[in-house]
Amino acid sequence: MLKNFTLRLAFNCLLLTTSLSTLTSPIATATPLETIQKRGTLIIGIKDNLRPLGYRDPNGNLIGFEIDLAHQLAQTLLGDRQAIQLIPLDNRDRLNALLTGQIDLTIAHLTPTADRRRIVQFSPAYHFSGTALITEQPDLTQRSAWQDRRLGVIENSSSIAILRSHLPRPQLIPYPSYQAALTGIRQNEIVGFAGDSTVLAGWLQEHPNFQRSGPLLSAEPLAIAFPKGQQHETLRQALQTTISQWQQSGYLNDLAQTWQLMN
Repeated sequence: MLKNFTLRLAFNCLLLTTSLSTLTSPIATATPLETIQKRGTLIIGIKDNLRPLGYRDPNGNLIGFEIDLAHQLAQTLLGDRQAIQLIPLDNRDRLNALLTGQIDLTIAHLTPTADRRRIVQFSPAYHFSGTALITEQPDLTQRSAWQDRRLGVIENSSSIAILRSHLPRPQLIPYPSYQAALTGIRQNEIVGFAGDSTVLAGWLQEHPNFQRSGPLLSAEPLAIAFPKGQQHETLRQALQTTISQWQQSGYLNDLAQTWQLMN
């Protein structure tokens, strides 16, 4: 009996220690705006391999639409465009780095889905991406011309349902990546491709022989992600005010045009 009591006591102590550890983890103590301003540096998770949102120029410098947004946000919050530390992140790490306190916020091609909203907060949208069609064929510049044509898509992507709702009889050919789809076009397996407009904007810049076919087929917001919690209310308000001002002034539209994003 004494042995069992001792074991239960040890187990309860372990649970208590684990709970206290969780309460003092970076998730619970993520940096609020006031601390960021005292520090004097904004730490932002970004993409460094997604033209034109965030990528490296031939000299290795980080450039792009979202990189410019990061600098402009530092100017607004800290009064200095260069008061930032940019942390390149893979897609799978964009929220984890935020939740573990490695970064203050994320500007990295993130759409505010219901699942993501359960664990982080999002700013108002700074851009709307969507499903776009591109092709090298001059006779496919109108959506109606795609009837019964072989069209490449990323396998299991949201673009598949969107295409089927807009095109009566699409012949959709799945590919594991954008690069594989590009190879498919080069080998005449497909006559065009449908995918994320922000990704395809970079594709068009790198391959000017491609052209866009018709308007976007959907509209999906991109937004800044930041931690949940009452301690981040000041940051939430600052982001909301800042993006509203960017929208009203035309800054976001002008910047999107500068980086040749699709609207």
